[in-house]
Amino acid sequence: MKKRFRGLTLVIAGLLASFGFGACKGGAETVTVYMPDGAPALAFAKMMSVGREDVEFRVVNASVIATKVTNTDMDKNADFCVMPVTAAAKVLGQKDDYRMLGLVTHGNLYMISKDTTSYTKDNLSSLLGKTVGVLQINSVPGLTFKTVLNRNGVAWQELKNDVAVSEEKVNLRAVTDANSIGTMTDVDCFVLAEPAVTVQVAKNGFTIVGDLQALYAQEGQQSGYPQAALVAKKEFVEDKKDWTESFLKAAAVSMTEVVTMSGEQIVAAVTANLEDTGYETTLKAPFLTATTLSRCGIRFSQAADCKFEVHSFLTEMIEVQADSTKLPNVSFYDSTDWGL
Repeated sequence: MKKRFRGLTLVIAGLLASFGFGACKGGAETVTVYMPDGAPALAFAKMMSVGREDVEFRVVNASVIATKVTNTDMDKNADFCVMPVTAAAKVLGQKDDYRMLGLVTHGNLYMISKDTTSYTKDNLSSLLGKTVGVLQINSVPGLTFKTVLNRNGVAWQELKNDVAVSEEKVNLRAVTDANSIGTMTDVDCFVLAEPAVTVQVAKNGFTIVGDLQALYAQEGQQSGYPQAALVAKKEFVEDKKDWTESFLKAAAVSMTEVVTMSGEQIVAAVTANLEDTGYETTLKAPFLTATTLSRCGIRFSQAADCKFEVHSFLTEMIEVQADSTKLPNVSFYDSTDWGL
């Protein structure tokens, strides 16, 4: 088994090197690539496991990722950074320092329940009168679920400030800690992200009963929604176009290969690149199966191909919660065709 993995690693390393993912960029300083722990880090797990002399990958707690692009001294900011698309647009979209190169994840949200009734666009209204627990109700997971309900004409309300459960609406209850889900008996189903979904299915006997990526997509669209964006310093991209192109091509290849990695290999790659060595990744090896990874929406879409989709998504987020994000300047979306 070890020999087979070693052979696969050598093949991938050679493929990445063929895209320029193996040579230093003329002796210049190391390029920094920041990403939050969790599903976004999965997108670069294969690249981190192979390694590259001219790139320093840094995985950080998701709560601090915005600080890696907002230092007043640009030299201290990330050259490349993975961020929630809502945060990237809000923090960087109306400035001129960074460009969004594309998306690296397209959604990993699912509905889970101990009742095995599945929810599709055809029967989403059957959630009326039920209570749905939502982890991160005021961030992308909650905003996306609210948008899905809006798109399908299903009324909803949040159960806060002593609001009573309504039979005419979907009742959304904030969940503060995924570990408490198994004990919440007053909730009919939950909205949760992979790989936490797999954890709950295995530990507490839940069933996946809804796919928010499919529920969000409109007719003719690929399943998914804009989730994690890759941004880069404008000056770097303009000065190092060839290097950036080779990096993006290698990244796109890497994202297709993550499903070939074992959970142990992924956790080892992420752990080896933690900026804070006192921090422990939230990723758990036993739950990172190929099936789970396939539900994380990991694929690269360049900004030139997805900017209208992103702009529409951000508009819907603002309609649900005005301060959730901002519409970026058109120039924020990189217009280069990287030949992917």
